[in-house]
Amino acid sequence: MSDTKSVGSGASSSSNNKNGASPNEPAGNIVPTSYSTDFMSFLKGVLSFTGDLSSLTCPSFLLNGISLLEYGAHWSDYPHVLAEITKATDSVERMKLVARWFVSTLYGSYNKRVAESNTGEKKPFNPILGEQFLAAWDDPTYGETKFTCEQVSHHPPVSAIYFENVKAGIYGSGHFSQKSKFKGTTMKVVQDGRVTLRMKNSDEVYCLSLPSLNICSILSGKPFLEMSNTTFIRSSKGYTAEFHWHTKPWLYGEYHKFDGKILKDTAAKFVQNGPGQEYLFAMKGKWVGDSYVVNQKTGEEQILFDVGAQPAAGIIIKPVEQQSELESRRVWHKVSEALTSGNYDVASKEKTDIEENQRKLRRERVETNKEWKPTLFTWVDDADAEENVKSSYAYLNSAVSSVGTGSWVFNNSLQSSTKSKSVSEASGTQTPSDAFSTAQSSVL
Repeated sequence: MSDTKSVGSGASSSSNNKNGASPNEPAGNIVPTSYSTDFMSFLKGVLSFTGDLSSLTCPSFLLNGISLLEYGAHWSDYPHVLAEITKATDSVERMKLVARWFVSTLYGSYNKRVAESNTGEKKPFNPILGEQFLAAWDDPTYGETKFTCEQVSHHPPVSAIYFENVKAGIYGSGHFSQKSKFKGTTMKVVQDGRVTLRMKNSDEVYCLSLPSLNICSILSGKPFLEMSNTTFIRSSKGYTAEFHWHTKPWLYGEYHKFDGKILKDTAAKFVQNGPGQEYLFAMKGKWVGDSYVVNQKTGEEQILFDVGAQPAAGIIIKPVEQQSELESRRVWHKVSEALTSGNYDVASKEKTDIEENQRKLRRERVETNKEWKPTLFTWVDDADAEENVKSSYAYLNSAVSSVGTGSWVFNNSLQSSTKSKSVSEASGTQTPSDAFSTAQSSVL
């Protein structure tokens, strides 16, 4: 295929997906040979379980050594793609750039671990209550993008995220939780939550829902993720992006394909193919490779995003010894070390010690009637939100109820006219604005 113009300033693509994912299932089995019997026993328990699978204890040999909290950082894998949204001069172009950014977050979130190791997807740690993950990225043009995540609930598990680029004047917050159950031989994961994106140079707000996931090939010990169902982006000025994620058909077809459209819709609630909708662009491609957007009036095709055209930015994280006791890599350091060395018995013991300590703290709060509250985020019901946020989520709720009726909002976001230091001063916890100002960081 000849070179095609790209949305934004990204490089053109000739469909040589050098850095993207393999279209095939992973070759490597995640189960050590000596643990095959334990794996089969675990599977029998899982297949007979009728509740939310997140409440089951996973054998240590199936853990990947990373907290689920870290997965939220993939919303900033390509900081320049996020920052370039602010260069749009109108709502139509801005929605294309928001759609491009959203697609750029998917490969790291749901496929990169399998694609780069060619082994199956393992399970992350369930974050402890109040756990935090702080990170940053540097871009030569747009400067620093900062990210924070906090576990704001344990039952049910809910992670809240915030990211910002002060120089570009763009920031977003959101939260996600997952409910999983087996259906046939596939684990179905429904993601509840939302992400809200704002810019300093525009009063337009963008509200996003989250995709559902299928975890396939679990019985073979080579699990990998596919996305399913439909995801939406809604702007407060009446533009909608609609993504349909396709799982591979049983006998034919390809993995990880999607299609969708960008349309103008002034209705208060979403209706599929509703009256008055103006169909502006079609979207198509693979979320692990290259994807395209097609102007429905002119037929012009542009690259939406190409995973293989550019690597993700290097993430900056403080060394473990400089992290607070609640930061993810310090919380799980001993468990991760044991997993890396293949000492699964030690990993299980260290993980159990962490979980038992959390149960002890929970009992103490009950006995003293002390309510735990998040340090960095506050819950805001849609009824109390700004009108443009309230109306946008009302529109989405008519299509996907998983967005819920409220948001976890970062206490010290760019939405404030001045950055308050009250959170960090009161708790000793660093926020994205100061987390990297004093400590020497490591680039991974």
